[in-house]
Amino acid sequence: MKSKELRAKRAKLIDDARALANGESMTAEQATQFDVMMAEADQLKGQIDRIEKAENAQKALAQGIAARAEETSSSLEEQESNEKQHERVFTAWLRGGIDALAGEDRTFALQRVQAYQANFKNDGGMGTTTGPAGGYLVPPAFADQLLVALKDYFTALNLFDQITGGTGADLPWPTNDDTSRRAKIIGENQQVGQGNMIFGQVSLKAFLYATDAILVPWTLMQDSFMDMDGFIRAAIATAFGRTLADDQTNGTGVGMPQGVLTAAAAGPTAKGDALVYDDFVELIHSVNRAYRAGSVFMMNDNTTKALHLLKDNEGRPLWVPNLVAGMPDTFAGYPVEVNESMPDIAKGTTPILFGNLKNYKFRMVNQVSVVRLNERYADYLQTGFFGYARFGGGLPSVGQPIKKLAMPAAGG
Repeated sequence: MKSKELRAKRAKLIDDARALANGESMTAEQATQFDVMMAEADQLKGQIDRIEKAENAQKALAQGIAARAEETSSSLEEQESNEKQHERVFTAWLRGGIDALAGEDRTFALQRVQAYQANFKNDGGMGTTTGPAGGYLVPPAFADQLLVALKDYFTALNLFDQITGGTGADLPWPTNDDTSRRAKIIGENQQVGQGNMIFGQVSLKAFLYATDAILVPWTLMQDSFMDMDGFIRAAIATAFGRTLADDQTNGTGVGMPQGVLTAAAAGPTAKGDALVYDDFVELIHSVNRAYRAGSVFMMNDNTTKALHLLKDNEGRPLWVPNLVAGMPDTFAGYPVEVNESMPDIAKGTTPILFGNLKNYKFRMVNQVSVVRLNERYADYLQTGFFGYARFGGGLPSVGQPIKKLAMPAAGG
């Protein structure tokens, strides 16, 4: 079944569930039926997401190859051939290290390692050099697939403004809030006045992340049926994805990235322990209208469940399932993005963000690299692999483009 058909089926389930809850109270039987229908709707949402992620991933990979072909002024066929060689060399390196490569493939691998190490700097000094038997620059297709996998674990990465490249040194970023600037009426032949734009500056830092060693028995590595690069990619994506979700959401900004929830400006406080329509009106209008274009709500899945039955003051459902493939559901007229690192609704928490998340900068220096540990686990007949990269994040804005809704504190 196609995602469009599944979306229509899910929308009908939600509408039918709402019909059960239209009265002032539900019987026990209706409550049970409601829970079953909403659970099925959640399952359909998961199925829809998987289908659309696969379609989007395939499209993104094809676009990546085309973009790199344009950058190198090569034909699409030449770029695909080059990347296939890179992928073949990388897979051979994963299985047998640099000693498994000879001739043109060995030269190809050494050139990639040396080029990457020359660019790997940490605050102006050389970072850890890993040698030809250690780090190897992953092929573009692997890097693209890894980024797609990271976004599967942390879908908000799609919403942030991604800054790629650089040396890893602090990245100065200008700030400016010009929402108060106005024009004025002047007379004919009258000289215009002066008003300087005031800029500030913040630094976006990058932090070195590494996964734990992924241990692979030699017997598995020797089996040709094992998809080594797929196995390593999944393990790295799992480790980085969950960590980035937490740090890019809740990071303090001290010795780690500043998370979007931490960086967001304080918005309104909910009127009670249960959210009502008025709370969202206050939250939406707490963000200056100049920043509201492209805004979304961000919350975790438990919070979305609590909002499915909310209605506006005219009795109209605020939650609207989207029937268009690739588009999120909307709430109070704005898209809803689920981030499981957001807190649950509870006293004193800030479970909902609102604003244009492109104002948050996600920094990725170069790309994830893979290190092969040849000797360390040899007495266990294992080879270790780990991934490392530098990531950062922050909200370099003084205009408060993202606000958070707070729940009343305990005892409040």
